Amino acid sequence: MPVPQRPPLNGRNIAEFYVASETAKRSTLRDYAKPPEQQQARIIMYDPVRRILAEYFGGGREDSVLDRAVSLIEQPRFESASYYETWRKSNRAALAHLRELDLGGTFEDVRAVKATIAVGDLTINSTADFYATFVPRAANAKRRRVAVIVNPSGIKTSSPEKRKTWVDIEAEVARRAAAERGVEIDEVMYVDLPRQDVHRLRGPKTRVWAEIDATCERIFRDWRDIRLERRRDEPGSA
Repeated sequence: MPVPQRPPLNGRNIAEFYVASETAKRSTLRDYAKPPEQQQARIIMYDPVRRILAEYFGGGREDSVLDRAVSLIEQPRFESASYYETWRKSNRAALAHLRELDLGGTFEDVRAVKATIAVGDLTINSTADFYATFVPRAANAKRRRVAVIVNPSGIKTSSPEKRKTWVDIEAEVARRAAAERGVEIDEVMYVDLPRQDVHRLRGPKTRVWAEIDATCERIFRDWRDIRLERRRDEPGSA
């Protein structure tokens, strides 16, 4: 398949790119410039977890939903045995963390809605897994309309400052994409699943949006240059 004219991106990609080193940024953009079939393994890593999140939280967190996902990941499905083992272990761990997760309340009116937002020349997918009304266990706490982001792999940096920036960026994309889609929310609930960290973020944050806009501008410019390099290196090119 041909390389798409624009890189497929979501809020998590933008956050990861922003906090990465310059070397890692270049490597990431080269990956984005590969044909879609060469990116498939990266894209589908946590599919079994993502696909059951709305059902799991919307249905009272029944163990049977997680058990069904566990059964799925135990069925070999990749030609590469090493990739399958990585995929299986990663999803096993994420499902175990879901069982242990305590959010301090329950969800009502759970909806899985895809939302995107245009940033300059790019279209960015929201990483919100579902929208719902959060009902806290505490008797005096208020119900809130939330966009819920569950990060199965966790935030890939140990720096507290970079972790905060990562969450802010991913939440800001989700918040603005929800508004574009006409979904009203009070806050974004961000779950770093391996750490069992739960962040609750209100907004919008103008400074964070400015950073997102600048990052997307750079991604589009640098990715375009990389695609031109790849074309020059192809056999038969002048």
